[in-house]
Amino acid sequence: MKLTQTFRSLKYRNFRLFFPGLITSQVGIWIQNVALSWVVYDMTQSPFMMGTIMFLNTIPLFIITPFAGVIVDKFNRHRLLMIIQICFALQAFLMAAITLGGYLRIWNIIILGVFLNIVAAIDAPLRQSTYVLLVDDKNDLGNAISLNSTCFNMARLLGPAVAGVLLSAVGAGWCFAINFLCILPCVFLVAMMKFKDEKSEKVKNETIFEGLKEGLDYSIHSQKIILLLLFSAIFSFIALTYPMLMPVYTKEILHANAQILGYVMSNAGIGAVTASMFLASKTSLRGLKYILCFGAILLSCGFIELGFNNHIATACLIMFCVGFGMTSAFTSDSTLLQSVIDDDKRGRVMSIYAVCFMGATSISNFVAGSVAQMTGIANTFIIFGIILLAAAFLFLLKFHHLKFISRF
Repeated sequence: MKLTQTFRSLKYRNFRLFFPGLITSQVGIWIQNVALSWVVYDMTQSPFMMGTIMFLNTIPLFIITPFAGVIVDKFNRHRLLMIIQICFALQAFLMAAITLGGYLRIWNIIILGVFLNIVAAIDAPLRQSTYVLLVDDKNDLGNAISLNSTCFNMARLLGPAVAGVLLSAVGAGWCFAINFLCILPCVFLVAMMKFKDEKSEKVKNETIFEGLKEGLDYSIHSQKIILLLLFSAIFSFIALTYPMLMPVYTKEILHANAQILGYVMSNAGIGAVTASMFLASKTSLRGLKYILCFGAILLSCGFIELGFNNHIATACLIMFCVGFGMTSAFTSDSTLLQSVIDDDKRGRVMSIYAVCFMGATSISNFVAGSVAQMTGIANTFIIFGIILLAAAFLFLLKFHHLKFISRF
């Protein structure tokens, strides 16, 4: 009964189609991300340059994502999902072609990275706001979000390990090629989905800027929404720098190779999957705000511990805690946020959430690279961990006074 309850969203046809495609595509994306981080650091040998390149790649997230939410609320989500998956596949194919052909340079990494993040800027609010259409009973929305997190974290578990082996065995080009092959099933599965996406006349008739203003006003004037968005922005800004920092940490602190990087990163995935499965088994919002804060504290302590550690086995254990804490915090935050949003504003609020969750990394990777260059990678983790820990206790005080009741 407990297992059935944990996977209850799979009883819906659309979610059954979406779920496996999401797993394969996310595994491919993690393989590409780890391979790309390793290649960029190998080419530049500079944390600062690495952060600068990541910053340039992710600029579109800040510019496009807020408008993407308006587009999602105005246009058919099924067609948009198809277009986005095809664009992801195209980017992966081009990355594989230029790398295997021996043409990979910093300039084309930046160009293809910008293209990828333009697509991702639309994909994030689109995917987040589509879950409500994939489950017939909206009471299962929280379960669908948690299972999505499970997909993401299974990918975080498998992707880096596969990437580490492939990097050592056949090189980055085949990592990018496998990402392309992983995305293809998602294209076909999305094409098979059927769901209604009804739009209100008011939203359809609004201009892009009118829709954007309405979404911002709605978010700002809700204490719960603005607090959840702030949590996402602050913790994403710092915590999501770890994939960019870990190749440097592995080389300079652990004195290890790409295969060890894959193993260490995979332990974050194991912790994340464990947290996702726990959250998927929950049937209500009760206690979720405290799980969010516990996860934030565990994540913060993990960052601090990384700064004092130089052993591979201990790093794996710490990364398990980082993965568990990060997923507990971010999945709880997303579930609470979706539970209090009106349906006709879901795309716009989730686009703001996407800016907070992903857009923050466009600046934070640059900042993290600069801090690592000046203070060293170990001190960077300690500094970031202390800041996160202080923020975690502050949010604990704020959330304690709020009561969350689902609109469903």
